[in-house]
Amino acid sequence: MAGQNIEKRIREAAERGPIIIYGAHLVALELYRYLKYSYENLEFAGFVVSSASDNPCELEGESVTELRLCKADKNVTIIIAMPEKHHDTAEASARGFGFFWILKVGLEEMSQLKGKQILADYKKSEDKKFQIYQDEYDVSWLNISDALNKSVSINDLEIRHYKFPTIYYRDSESVYHETEKFKFYEDYERVFGEYHNLHALPVYTDLEDIIKNDTRTSEMMHIYMVYSQWDSGKLPGQDFPSWIRPVQAGSVFSKYKMQTYLDETGDSISGENGLLAEMTAAYWIWKNAEPAEYKGLCHYRRHFIITEAQIRSMNRNGVDVILTTPRYVPGGIGRMFLEETPVKKPVLQNMIEAVARCCQEDRKPLEDYLEECLYCPNNMVIARGAIYDAYCKWIFPILFQMLESERENGYGHEKDRHIAYAAELLTSYFFAKHKDDYFIAMTDYRFIVDFGGVR
Repeated sequence: MAGQNIEKRIREAAERGPIIIYGAHLVALELYRYLKYSYENLEFAGFVVSSASDNPCELEGESVTELRLCKADKNVTIIIAMPEKHHDTAEASARGFGFFWILKVGLEEMSQLKGKQILADYKKSEDKKFQIYQDEYDVSWLNISDALNKSVSINDLEIRHYKFPTIYYRDSESVYHETEKFKFYEDYERVFGEYHNLHALPVYTDLEDIIKNDTRTSEMMHIYMVYSQWDSGKLPGQDFPSWIRPVQAGSVFSKYKMQTYLDETGDSISGENGLLAEMTAAYWIWKNAEPAEYKGLCHYRRHFIITEAQIRSMNRNGVDVILTTPRYVPGGIGRMFLEETPVKKPVLQNMIEAVARCCQEDRKPLEDYLEECLYCPNNMVIARGAIYDAYCKWIFPILFQMLESERENGYGHEKDRHIAYAAELLTSYFFAKHKDDYFIAMTDYRFIVDFGGVR
């Protein structure tokens, strides 16, 4: 659904009468806050969930009830508020219990709604200490910039900026309060060193440079685009740049294998995909991919914003690593991961202990890093071949130690990808740790909605 369409349908539902929110986590919480903020006379009939297990018993002072125990009139509107992959199952459950007024809101739609609300509130503020504006490339986040005295375009990639959250467990007032404490330059430089924006670096297109760098771009850089069997139907016929190489992750489980790279070949950990997600492809890249000057990983829906001319200029500019534009996290990275991802306290502690076992000297710096407020998401990395290998050589013993410890203590969550989320923290920490060793440049990623357009 388009953002305007869902906004209209929520308004119609609020005007109809009582609303129940089906869900009890981040999307549901933010929808509740959005409704309370937008509709003064909202009739709210509570939260429902499929099972009380692993769900809170209340949110924002409102009760959370199992759907089967819900006594509400069947004419009430149920808004399913959770990631899209759960929508069909939740709708079938609601209809099975006799409810027929059903609306579905996913993470992207909730992000759009909340982002619009944040921007409206921001524009009302008289004492602006930073600039917040729309992100053309990923609806889940806004951009935050210190360019108060400049007219910033939403597609001006050269402006120094970070990603600003649209949906968050903290309420808006506390987020704004935290943001006022954010030191736009000092905090970045403490974490990642000197700031380099890929799009502000020189682009060399002169004939002499082309002659000296005669290697074709597709030979110079190999970016492996990770997808799974569930995404494979969206790939045929798509026109990807020459340096993009599709790799199917978790292919060992799939009956549908495309004629691309498979992460089950060679030295492989494809069988761990349920926990490691894209990191099984990262391992395959490390162990099996053919040599290239630069190599890395992106997702089938998330692509680095980079041009062929910029790729050809990387060597001359001395670029060692490219990461995605950092996300700013009010209240600290560690807290955000505990609240918004499957990385709960046992996982976080296991990660810290695994780091201590594999490289004791990193334990305290990692714990300090978790208190910082900037990280680079999605395990998306482009690096010189030797640097990418060094990163993998560091991170995988830690991930394997986490797997071993969890299986020994029976943690039991085998398909929620929590170790892949933990890997995001470790990936960011690794490059923060080497901020003085590598020339790190930042670029946005483009979030592709349906391969037919970009939202």
